[in-house]
Amino acid sequence: MKIFPYGETLAAQRAGDVLFLRPDACLQSSSLTISDIRSQGRVLVVGFEEFSSLEDARDFVGEEIYLPENRLPPPSEGEYYHYQLIGLEVETRSGLRLGVLRSIIETGGNDVYVVERGGSEVLIPALEDVIISVDVDRRMMVVELPEGLMDDL
Repeated sequence: MKIFPYGETLAAQRAGDVLFLRPDACLQSSSLTISDIRSQGRVLVVGFEEFSSLEDARDFVGEEIYLPENRLPPPSEGEYYHYQLIGLEVETRSGLRLGVLRSIIETGGNDVYVVERGGSEVLIPALEDVIISVDVDRRMMVVELPEGLMDDL
């Protein structure tokens, strides 16, 4: 199977390690044991003991595979895993509620946060001068929107 990882964490996995399918994706098994893993640029090619052919794996195409939180290395200071950011309430420094962070677009240069606001989306660049604070425990992100973006709200 080809896996498109959200970072470097999966690349550190080895044969025998166990990955998990998101609970809503589990058709046969919630865990998958790596039999072989190699990197092809940004893509990982992974074989799983549970699949003896490509046909066996076909039901899982497009599903998310993850590591349990207790097996993730702690992120560096000021960095967060995507799962920690999805669902955060986002507001401006002045207290204007923008909405909920629903997804993250990886652009190569910097991520872009997609915030759902009343049926529309606000795209916020994940830059140091824009993201003022992130409080994962309180589920809150405070931002200083770039000039011009604020005019559209």
